[in-house]
Amino acid sequence: MSRFKRFGALALTLTTMLAALDPAHCRGAVLEPETARVPLLSDDDSWKRLPPVVSGGGQRLPAWARALARSLPRTTAAMLDLDRIHRTKSPLGPLLRGKMRWIAAQANRCDYSMKYAEADLERAGLSAAELRVLKADGANVPNAERDVLDFAHRMTVDASEVTDDEVARLIAQYGEEKVVAMVLLLAYANFQDRILLTLGIPIEAGGPLPAPEVVFDRKAKPPPVPSRERTKGRPMPKEPERIDDPSWLSLEFGDLQEQLTEQRSRLGRIRVPTWEQVLRVMPPEVPRPEKPVRIRWSLVTMGYQPEMAAAWSACTRAFGAEAKQDRVFEESLFWIVTRTIHCFY
Repeated sequence: MSRFKRFGALALTLTTMLAALDPAHCRGAVLEPETARVPLLSDDDSWKRLPPVVSGGGQRLPAWARALARSLPRTTAAMLDLDRIHRTKSPLGPLLRGKMRWIAAQANRCDYSMKYAEADLERAGLSAAELRVLKADGANVPNAERDVLDFAHRMTVDASEVTDDEVARLIAQYGEEKVVAMVLLLAYANFQDRILLTLGIPIEAGGPLPAPEVVFDRKAKPPPVPSRERTKGRPMPKEPERIDDPSWLSLEFGDLQEQLTEQRSRLGRIRVPTWEQVLRVMPPEVPRPEKPVRIRWSLVTMGYQPEMAAAWSACTRAFGAEAKQDRVFEESLFWIVTRTIHCFY
């Protein structure tokens, strides 16, 4: 669940930063449909700010990429790659993947993502009648697929309520590799929906776009980090002299240690690959860490879905390089998200 949580923390931080942008610095940007809460660059201006490409440059970009490209060009490029992998290379197949994405978007009440999922499903051959079944109560959905869609809904609404039996049943039906792909898809779906909803990203003129088939040049010099000077005259909140938030003070250190001990004694829901097993399945184009990885959720994601795991890690690395956040601020957001979704990690 930690990767699910990290998406939430990064989404919260991204939207916090973008909400603080000074519109005067957004040259080349325009406020498109009235729902947009931040300026969106044009496609041309976005491509000028994004990293150099090997192929696929110049095509139309989704509105969310045009919202992020000015402030976070490297992160935007990594997110475009991650979006492409999930939408076009998922081992779940386009139909099951699209249905899960629609269920998550519906639970989040994200109209943008619902329309995108429907467009992807239509491109994959889902009929209008089958789409109506998806939108209904699920009575006519096959049992195995209903388990997946119920899982997608529960992971979105409250991932802490997912049970051992539920995951075991999915592994028995689909295998460990695909279940990890499901979790990574739902983590990405909830990450993306929070950005879309917070920034009020509108559907593009003409409807949802296919995933841009673009390859960025990893060897090229990345674009410079945009200046993040504080706008003069902007009011600053008064820093509290002591912590008085009941949510922060409700958990004693001893209670926390007791819960950690209990969590360590739990059996995992999925087999954790060894580092040697991870190295055997990593595609040659995926960068290899300099040192062996020991973090278990990293071993799981890299061992079962190395391309998806590497694409997400590229997002977090790019964001860290561009955002340069205050560590206390970053960890505070991390704690808020963790506490809110009841994630032990």
